[in-house]
Amino acid sequence: MAVNRTRNKAVTLRMTAEELALFQSQFEKSEAKNQTDFVIQLLDEKPIVVNRELSEVLAELKRQGNNLNQIAKQLNQGTPFGEASKRVMNECWVTYRKILEMK
Repeated sequence: MAVNRTRNKAVTLRMTAEELALFQSQFEKSEAKNQTDFVIQLLDEKPIVVNRELSEVLAELKRQGNNLNQIAKQLNQGTPFGEASKRVMNECWVTYRKILEMK
């Protein structure tokens, strides 16, 4: 059963303009719902996931999925596996390796 916790304590921070800009930049890149969750993630030393990087990978995977579907359709129609198909497959492997290296 989940523990029901109430956050009834407030913290005020003072920052320079540069520090505030860095904080806001990191918060916007994170998947945190709000600034409180973002700070709690930092305190818990949880990795902060950057949306932009994941969005780029997801977009690339969608493009590759479309390309793989086209290759499958051509192979099912009897078209030989050509250089273009090999290039697409190699691009897929490069992306898959990048995903495996992300942590």
